[in-house]
Amino acid sequence: MSEFYNLFLTNALSFCEARVVKVPVGPLVHVEGQAISIRCDVSDYEGPRDQDFEWYLVFADKTLQLTSTFEVNFADPSVRDWLNSGDISYHKLGDAAVELKFKKVRATDSGVYRCSTPSTDSVIRGNYHADVELKVIRDSLKVAPAIPKSAVNEGESVDLQCTTTRGFTEHTFLSVTWSIRKGSSPLEEILTFGPDDKIKVGDNYTQRYTDGGLLLDLPGGGFYGLVLRNAKPSDQGGYVCTAQEWVRQGEEGRNWRKILEKSKEMGKVVVTPTDVFEKRNKSNAIEKEEEHPKAIMPDYTNQPDH
Repeated sequence: MSEFYNLFLTNALSFCEARVVKVPVGPLVHVEGQAISIRCDVSDYEGPRDQDFEWYLVFADKTLQLTSTFEVNFADPSVRDWLNSGDISYHKLGDAAVELKFKKVRATDSGVYRCSTPSTDSVIRGNYHADVELKVIRDSLKVAPAIPKSAVNEGESVDLQCTTTRGFTEHTFLSVTWSIRKGSSPLEEILTFGPDDKIKVGDNYTQRYTDGGLLLDLPGGGFYGLVLRNAKPSDQGGYVCTAQEWVRQGEEGRNWRKILEKSKEMGKVVVTPTDVFEKRNKSNAIEKEEEHPKAIMPDYTNQPDH
C-alpha cells in the first residue's frame, strides 16, 4: 500500500510540474551605446540539470536564429557577422540560466527577442520559449541650468532653474535633483523631484522644506525650478542640476531602473550676510555724504537791525 501511495504521489507531482521559461517583463528600454544583457531562466523541467538555450530575433513575417548553447552553426547567415564581431553573444549564468549580451547596443538592435529551451521532458508540458521586446533609444537628454540672480543678500530668495529636454518620452520618466557643493566638501543633495512625481528632500533640508523654505516651480514644458526662500550664508556655494531618465521594470512596473543621467554646473551663488550688508549700506551713505556735503546756511536770527 505504501509503495503504491509513493508511486501515486510521484506521478501526481510530476504531472503538476510544467516547464517554465522566463525573460524580463518588457519592453526593455535602453540607451544607444550601452552594454546590456537580457536574462533567461528555465525551471520545473525534467532531464539533465544543465539545460541548453537558443535565442531568436522575431519579426512579423519571419524568425531569425541568433545563437545557441549547443549548436555551433545555429546562427542565420544574415546575422553571422554580427555574432562573429562579438557585438552580440551569450553567457551561461548557471545550469538553468543564460543571458544574451550586447557589447554596445544600437537603435537597429530594437526588436523582439525569443529565448527557447529544447525539450528534455518525458511529456511536453508548460512553455518552452518566452519573448521580450527590446527598445533602444538615442541619447537625447539635455540639461540647461540657470541662476537669474547669483549674488543675493541674506533673507532674499535664490532661484535655481533647470530645463530638460529629450527626444523619446514613451515608457521613460524624468527626475531632477538640485545639489550644492560648499568649498571642498562633497556634493550635497537638496531636493529631488520624480520620477514618480514624488519629492525626496536631502537630510539637511528636511526642516527647511517643512517650514516652506524650499518651493518647487513646475510650470511644465521641461522647466523645473527650485526656490530657496530666506537665503542664508550657508546657502553660498556651487549648485548642480542633475537630470535622470528612468523606466519601470519588474512585475506590474513596481521597480525603477535608471537608464541615463546628466549633470550640469549651475554656477556659484554668493550670499551677503545681513550685518555685512548693513555696514556696506552705511559706508556707502557716508561716502556719498562726503562727496556731496550739505550746504551751510548763515544764521540771521541774532543779527542787529539797520
